Amino acid sequence: MIREIEIRDLVVIERAHIEPVAGLTAITGETGAGKTVVAQALALLAGGQADPGAVRPGARHALVQATVAVPEGFWESLDPDDPALQVRDMAEDPAEVVVARRVPAEGRARALVDGQVASRDGVAAFVGALLRFSGQHEQRRLVGPAAQMAILDAFAGQQGVALATRLRALRRDVAALDRRAAQAAERRERAALEREALEALVAQVDEAAPELSEEQALRAERARLMHAGKLAEAAASAIALLDGEEGGAVTAAGQAMRAVEQGAQLDPGLGEVLADLAAGEAALQEALIGVRRYADDLGAEPGRLEWVEGRLASYDALSRRYGPGTEVVLERAEEARAALEALAEGEAGDDALAAERAEALAQAQAVAAELHALRRDAAPLLAERVQAELQDLAMSGATLRVELTRDDAEVPVDSVALVMRANPGLPEAPLAGAASGGELSRVLLALHSVAAAAEPGVAWVFDEVDAGIGGVTAAVVGQRLADLALGRQVVVITHLPQVAAAADRHYRLVKGAADDGRAITTIEAVQGDALVDEICRMLGAAPADAAARSHAHELLARRAG
Repeated sequence: MIREIEIRDLVVIERAHIEPVAGLTAITGETGAGKTVVAQALALLAGGQADPGAVRPGARHALVQATVAVPEGFWESLDPDDPALQVRDMAEDPAEVVVARRVPAEGRARALVDGQVASRDGVAAFVGALLRFSGQHEQRRLVGPAAQMAILDAFAGQQGVALATRLRALRRDVAALDRRAAQAAERRERAALEREALEALVAQVDEAAPELSEEQALRAERARLMHAGKLAEAAASAIALLDGEEGGAVTAAGQAMRAVEQGAQLDPGLGEVLADLAAGEAALQEALIGVRRYADDLGAEPGRLEWVEGRLASYDALSRRYGPGTEVVLERAEEARAALEALAEGEAGDDALAAERAEALAQAQAVAAELHALRRDAAPLLAERVQAELQDLAMSGATLRVELTRDDAEVPVDSVALVMRANPGLPEAPLAGAASGGELSRVLLALHSVAAAAEPGVAWVFDEVDAGIGGVTAAVVGQRLADLALGRQVVVITHLPQVAAAADRHYRLVKGAADDGRAITTIEAVQGDALVDEICRMLGAAPADAAARSHAHELLARRAG
């Protein structure tokens, strides 16, 4: 249930603090005071569109915050992929969560869980699972088949809601498998048309067997072979300078080392110079060995350059046709092999995909059949229960029938229609054309009253569901809402004194003006004489009117009794 609701700077409400009871809470106020803003605030928590224009003029942002006591077993009842589980994972205490929506005058709205920025979808799913809304706009939605089916499933109980959810998921699975099958068929068809080209690509690459490392080595070798003459001359000159017939750098370094070696025997200070000469001679010896080896290697076997040129020509030919570059050639060859393999194994892949689809289809058909049977059994019971509710709501002559039909699709689709006769002697008609605005309000209340019985632990918010109702019927509606609030939390935004008097707790919105002249609304809990004054106002009388006060006391006494 909702423990607290806080609203700041939303439309005309500067700040409001509401603590709904575990029963019926009424919210009243003069026309234009902002009663529906409370419903708008809760709708924001349930994922409603955030409108910067709803921020109170002069404020930086609007805030709606609710402290929610989570029913025992709620988290365990959710599907593993339910976005509401994000709220549990962020909550400091999963048993009591503070959720909020902040709507800035400029910028992007934010959803919050215990003060942390959270997913809007997660907060909306959490609030939507624990809160139901019913207002005048619901009358328009109520005539739609989807809303009527949702009511029937809710009336069928948790099994009906769970089966409907499961069936939607299975339908999505079957559709996804159909898309996969179509895409696979398209790929195979394209591959079949390109088979010859794919096979030629793979054959040429396999024949050439290109490797990136080999290509790099061959290009370096070709450059060396193409300049072999100049390189040989350079090597010969280096050898002559290092170790010529008349002596070279190696010989000179050795002679210098021996001369210094004799001097070092006389002066130890030459020891460091001697060490440098020894290292220099060793380095020159290594250089001589290296340059001789290089000169020997330049004497490659005849025809080596021609072979390297030919091998690189095959690389260049592949690159021109399938590149650019050997890396791209190799990638395309792998793609071609995969396409040919898929083409070869297409029938086996088709069989596996068809088997997967058949399994999902069988599950969907089984769930659809089970759900249809559940709906078929629930439909007449729903009609009977709603019709009984309507008798209590001063529509004793009304009849209601729930028509359930089924198409012959691969996974059959159920359709439901509420057919009503509002008064004796009138023909039956779909709900939209069979009832006036006030009658639709009562039908809506009756439907929600019946559906609510199948959803224990869910709170309800009724926004002027009593529109178009007055007199004796208003008292009946008030009593029906009070009955509905037994064992659950119900918040009603109303203009009827008979409904307000039936509440366990009462809040009043009062219009006023800020210092700068802007209209603002405050909200306050009322009880005792203040509650009597408000009931008098709703009766259209002054608080001092003795008859009105007597009537107000009488209405409140009915609730107390």
